[in-house]
Formats: sequence, structure tokens, C-alpha cells
Amino acid sequence: MLILVFFISTLAEQIAAYVGDDVILESELRENMNLLVNDPVAQQMFTSADELRDYVLNELISQKLILVEAENESISVTQEEIEPRIIQMIEDIKERYPSEADFLKALQEQGLTVKDLKTNYEKNMRSKLIMQKLIENKFSNIMISPIAVKRFYEENKDSIANRPARAKLSHILMFIKPSENESRKGFEEALDVYKLLYTGGDFSVLAQEFSEDENSKYKGGMLGKIKRGETMEEFEGIVFNLNPGTISQPFPTRLGYHIVEVLNKGSDWVLLRQILIKVNVTRADTLRTERLANKLCELISEGADFDSLASIYSDDPNIDLGEFYINQLSPPVDEIVKNLEQGQLSEPISTPYGLHQMYLREKISESPLTYEELRDQIYQYLYQQEFQKYFAQLIEELKKKTFIKIFPPSQL
Repeated sequence: MLILVFFISTLAEQIAAYVGDDVILESELRENMNLLVNDPVAQQMFTSADELRDYVLNELISQKLILVEAENESISVTQEEIEPRIIQMIEDIKERYPSEADFLKALQEQGLTVKDLKTNYEKNMRSKLIMQKLIENKFSNIMISPIAVKRFYEENKDSIANRPARAKLSHILMFIKPSENESRKGFEEALDVYKLLYTGGDFSVLAQEFSEDENSKYKGGMLGKIKRGETMEEFEGIVFNLNPGTISQPFPTRLGYHIVEVLNKGSDWVLLRQILIKVNVTRADTLRTERLANKLCELISEGADFDSLASIYSDDPNIDLGEFYINQLSPPVDEIVKNLEQGQLSEPISTPYGLHQMYLREKISESPLTYEELRDQIYQYLYQQEFQKYFAQLIEELKKKTFIKIFPPSQL
């Protein structure tokens, strides 16, 4: 994480340009160039460092000209206008760090204090707001008529935008479940651990010895605070119904058999630790589930009702996924959905959660966006076109009445 560092040279600075009574320093120019060096858009715009330098220098000259004009027109901003924005900017930076202590440490490493940061941001924010006020005053007469917006749409509607193709999707999710024999072995092992707890065994010690959850076993089984909706439904269905101080009997989820101890509890959270005994899933279990998934495809193709089958076989009770833009679906789902016909169930897709099968309820073809949908965007586009034209004219007028001298790039 980086904080914009403001460099104040104690040595004689090289001057990049004079603008009236003000100067643009080479250090200021380099600093602004550095902000664009890693910008992908800027990399497409400029083919050389000289092109980038010329662009940034012209932008800085334009800013200086606007500030001079604002001063001539007695435009200013108050501290009350600036202060809330500065506070928000610093708060936004803080949020990038795990804690305020980390934020302060990063500042210290760069030789800065919060006061330094506020001072530097204040200077830039003051300039930005002054320029904004001047531009609002100068260009308040820009008007874009509804007729112009409508005409632009009619002339360009075939090329400006289309609504991508969409799909209304449902699914069947089947967990790959272990055989009855493996499940029985896992339950018996979990039951043996539970008996040790029941006869006075220490939960933390037994978790370190027997639990197969690598994330928690070395912490005595501690999972920490879990909020409702953060983990598996079948797991939450048990632990949120336990009282603090209670140790559960072994219960199954797709991961195996769990024994949990609830340490504390709130309205939407529990603090707990667990012992997990995993149940091995074999290749035979996967093949058995795949055969069932393929059988469902066959039944759907023969006219069976999807909702009825999903209610029986899906391990996720929420079978309707919603409506999606097909081109925004992640691989391989995007290609699978593209090739599905309406009312068709896909072949099984292997995921960490089990086997998914996508069901296409409806496919909606690509279509042009309407005038009403595009009106505001077109208005903003036409406004910006007019704004840029007037802004360029203003800068040219200010250049004519302001002394400007540009120096060649420093060879140092």
C-alpha cells in the first residue's frame, strides 16, 4: 500500500516552466508523470517519455492558468469547504490498512505525520475546488437539448450499445457422499472421541490429538466467532441451536463428523471450537454421483419436470440462481450455458462443493438498449464534448494574455 509522498526539495530546483508569476518545477512535473507511468490507459496513450512529459506539462500549465484566472475573479474556498473532504480522504487511506497502528507506521516509514498528510492534501484540495468553482461559473451556460440527445441516439443506436444475451438459470448440486461403510467408520471414530470428552477429557488436548481440521487443531480446535451465513447451512443448523457451555454429539456434514463446543453466543454469532473427523470419499463415490447426474440429464431430455427432480436430488434447497449476462459468467459455466437449449440440463460440472448441473429456464437474446435506458449517458457524453470544446477555448484565451515560458527537459 502506498501513500502519495510529497517531496519538498531543500536544494535549488530546476524550473520546467513559468506561468505568469508562478513556476512549475521539474520535481512537480516528474511527480505527476510518475502517477501516470503505471496507468494502463496512459500506456496506451503515449509511445514515449517525451510525449508523456509534454502532456503532463500542458495539464499543469492549464491548471496554473485556471488558478490565476480564479484569483483575478476573486474566487476562493473556505476552510469549512475543504476540511470534510480532507478528513474523508485520510479515512479512505486508513481503510487500506489492517489497523490505525499500521497506517501510522507506514507514515513514519516515509517520514510523514498525519499533519503533514493533511497539509499536503489541503493544498491540492484547495486548488481543485477553486478550479471547480471557476469552471462552473464560466460554463454554466452549456445546454444540451433533449432533441440533440434523441438525434444522437437515432443516428448511432446500431453501434453504441446492446444489452448482452441473458440466461435465467437454476441448478442441481449433489455432494459427493461417502459410502455407508466409510461413513459408519467415521461416525464410530467420532463417537470414541466424544466418549473421551464425556468422561472428562480436555477438549483442547483431544482436538490437537484427533481433529483432522488442519486450520484449527493446533489451536485446540478453536474456530473463533462465526456469524450466521458464513459457513455451511447444515453446520449452522446445529451450532446455532446449542447453548453456551454445551458440547454437541457427533453430527455429519459434507466434510465429515463434527463435535463442537459453544463457548459464547450472540443473536447472530457463536464462538466455538471443534473436533472434525473426516470421512474419506473414494473414486467409486464420485463415479456413483456422476452416474446419477447423467441419469437426471436423460430424464429431463425425456420430459421429466426439473423442479420435481431438483427437490429430490439437489443438496442445495435454493435451486433458482437468478438471471445473468452470459458473457459475465465464469468459465466453464459461460460456455456450457451458451450451448444449452431452453429447458435443458447440463452435464455435471465438478466443483469443490460437489457436482453442479445448470438448468436453462430461459435464454434472452442480445438486444439494443432503448433510448430511455441510454438517455442520461448520451446527455453526459454530449455535455462533456461541449465542455471540452469550451475549456480548450478558455485555455487558449488565457495563454494569450499570460506570460508562459517552457524550458527544455533537464539532462540531469
